[in-house]
Amino acid sequence: MSNNLNKAALTAYRHGLRATRIAFKNDTRMLLASRNEMRQNMINPKEKYPHLTPAKRIQLLEDVAAFLLKNVVQGQKVDENVFHLNIHKDTELGDNESTKTSCKKH
Repeated sequence: MSNNLNKAALTAYRHGLRATRIAFKNDTRMLLASRNEMRQNMINPKEKYPHLTPAKRIQLLEDVAAFLLKNVVQGQKVDENVFHLNIHKDTELGDNESTKTSCKKH
């Protein structure tokens, strides 16, 4: 792999680690599992994705990191019907307008 791809891979890996830390902040089991999966895919990248080029695997990791940051919100049960959600500054909050318009089309 070229020097630029190595740098891009390390950057993507760091982004993935940061995303897992934020998304799975209070869930040690998921944090460790997601990081282990990332580590295994970095060590043996062709094992799971043999058809992807190194650049596409790097882009996949960046996409997964972005998805974790924006779309994964974990909840923790506080009371019988009360949950605390781990919503952070990077969480993508929708207004459900797109849901309303797509329902009207059907």
